[in-house]
Amino acid sequence: MKILIVDDEKHVREAIKLLLDWSALGIETILEAADGASAIELIEAERPQIVYTDMMMPNMDGISVLRWIKENAPACKTIVISGHDDFEFVRGTVQYGGMDYLLKPIDAEQLLDVTNKALRSWSEEERERLESQMRSIRINSLRPVYYDKLLTNLIADPATYFAEKASFAQEFPRLTEGAPCRASLLATDTMHGKLRDKFAAHTDLLLFSLTNICNELLNAPDDGFAFRFWSGSQQIALLHWGRPERAEQVLEAINDGLYRTFGTRVEFGIGSARPFPHGAKQSHAEAETALRQRNLRKRSAWVHVFDPQKHSPPADLHFSDYEERVRLAIRSASKEKIAEAVDDWIAEVRKKDVVTMDHLDLWRHEFQVLQSRWIKEFFPVDEADVQLPPEGGTLPLPLNGQGELSLDRLRDEMTASLVRLAELAVKVTQQESHLIYEIARYLQSRLDRDISVQEVAAHFYLSREYVSRRFKQEFGETISDFLLRHRMERAKTLLLNPALKIVQIAHMTGYEDEKYFSKVFKKTFGESPAEYRKKQTGEA
Repeated sequence: MKILIVDDEKHVREAIKLLLDWSALGIETILEAADGASAIELIEAERPQIVYTDMMMPNMDGISVLRWIKENAPACKTIVISGHDDFEFVRGTVQYGGMDYLLKPIDAEQLLDVTNKALRSWSEEERERLESQMRSIRINSLRPVYYDKLLTNLIADPATYFAEKASFAQEFPRLTEGAPCRASLLATDTMHGKLRDKFAAHTDLLLFSLTNICNELLNAPDDGFAFRFWSGSQQIALLHWGRPERAEQVLEAINDGLYRTFGTRVEFGIGSARPFPHGAKQSHAEAETALRQRNLRKRSAWVHVFDPQKHSPPADLHFSDYEERVRLAIRSASKEKIAEAVDDWIAEVRKKDVVTMDHLDLWRHEFQVLQSRWIKEFFPVDEADVQLPPEGGTLPLPLNGQGELSLDRLRDEMTASLVRLAELAVKVTQQESHLIYEIARYLQSRLDRDISVQEVAAHFYLSREYVSRRFKQEFGETISDFLLRHRMERAKTLLLNPALKIVQIAHMTGYEDEKYFSKVFKKTFGESPAEYRKKQTGEA
């Protein structure tokens, strides 16, 4: 901590310094000033916690110093040390927040007492200041989240406005019921590669930065507000209410600001002006439609205004039309065949002058449906056991440097995804074959036990149906038939040993009941175990 001693007499300053053990009080720095003007310079530069000041000084007197401290450094505690028992000086000390008024010569105990009092007061107020600051930080950090929730709920259900009317009046006083408003959306899906790469691992930071820039140029909260709209996929939505007729120009200005900051622009969709609050939802839906109808192959504008007369071209091209060719290509595990199948599909897409998000969503859905079908065909185990590449489940939206749809990149990414699926199919098939032989060895090592298919499946963490199906596919017989065949072959071998009783052989081949064992043996070989032994060993 720091203190400042202000007195035009050096010997007084020295006396104050010697009267107390300052280090024991936690004082690390003792500053000195010979007049009020010098004191103010030190207070501005050093920010001491306590100032001891004389009243009668050149350049600036003590009352002026106290007044300045109260106005400019109110956290600082002041103690007056004066040689004048003057009522006006005392009143000025009280008026400007002085802790005490000590007379010279200074009494050490009085000085210690008032110093401790000043230190306690400063510490308590500092704790309160820090707590208040932390509360403000928490409130400020939560405020954007609060705005996001408030406005997201409004767009999703305008009726929530009436339950939150007081909050809207406090936060957005110009946004009143019946006032015209317009909604717009920032398109994050076609964002320029430069911007996405800059924030590659920090999507939240990117959205936070974009929202802040939008709000600065929207003149928030007087004319509008940008917020993160949470509804499945996260969007940046803007609500314009100050001058909604100028919303398009505002969006152009925002784009100019983004260009100055990041060197790139973004696309916006904007709905028509409608009365608040119910019109906000419809205007937002129009902004979404404007973005979904934009041509991803060639950008015509940065701001896409909703046009009720405009309709997307029909989705007459289907990825599912190429299902059989793609499936066979995957089955072949040939990269060349897969590339050829995808090339044929892309060739048809190239004939389309307009590709919208509706088209891409249709193809994405078809891709997912076909993938699910292929998984069931290629991987007979439960789909949850198949670890597909993360990008295998969605059709990506590859862009060129201008943020437009790149059919070359779309072709390459689709081909790579399907090649990975083919490679995984080959790998899983090989693993399955190996696993089935592991199951066969497991069964052969337990011919002396009564073991069920369910126990085998549980041991290998597989479903009963899968084990039964794959075993039959691999060996051409069921697990029961496999066990029966190998048990009977073992029984025939054991029967050659005359020292073993038939009841022992029954137990050694997994049968607790000797009579049942004999019955099964006779049904399999046409003769009983005793008859077989007699024939093989020549026993009488």
